[in-house]
Amino acid sequence: MPTTLIPPRLTEGDRVRLVSPASYPSEELLAESARVPESWGLVPEVGAHALDRRGFLAGRDEDRAADLNEAYRDPGVRALFATRGGAGAYRIVDLVDYDAVRADPKPLVGFSDITALHLALWRNCRIAGVHGFLSGARSAESTRALLTGAGAVLRRDPAALTAAVGFPGAASGPVLGGHLGTVAGTWARWRARWARGCRRWTARSCSWRPRAASGWGRWTGSSPS
Repeated sequence: MPTTLIPPRLTEGDRVRLVSPASYPSEELLAESARVPESWGLVPEVGAHALDRRGFLAGRDEDRAADLNEAYRDPGVRALFATRGGAGAYRIVDLVDYDAVRADPKPLVGFSDITALHLALWRNCRIAGVHGFLSGARSAESTRALLTGAGAVLRRDPAALTAAVGFPGAASGPVLGGHLGTVAGTWARWRARWARGCRRWTARSCSWRPRAASGWGRWTGSSPS
């Protein structure tokens, strides 16, 4: 398997860019997304189209992609934070400047539909990202630990409905996953050759074991779109 690109750790004073590759945030959510990295000593900046609106999207596809590419091409920007998930990130995966990403690896932080970008960046650049969010103390602290090099440990919540889905033993290797629906659809479309050797992890709100299993069966057995 090709070597995974691990972006440099963030340090105090680093500039980070808030972008909206999928749906648009409220002004309150955007403000909170800026306050959290600022409290870490980082310098948050807001993409030009982060608050644009076009239906459920944060503006036009080309504008959302332009915000991403501008951040990847700017050597002073050291990380990208998606303001929210929603829908629409899958529409711009072919517009990303992957040459710029490979030339200056920097982490993308996002969850839900941003999984489409995480998987595209892995497939095209083998770059590690962070499936995370800045809202909520637990999520913010885990994200901070991953970005600053402190590390994080994935732990099973015994109270979760999916806790019974597990196997004993130890495993090592890249962890590949995110939002279940996005992972499953991408898995079928790209035939999963790019994911060999990875440990798979998925997140789905209020999911339960039979439904999660049927989702995998339905999506992975379908033809690529």
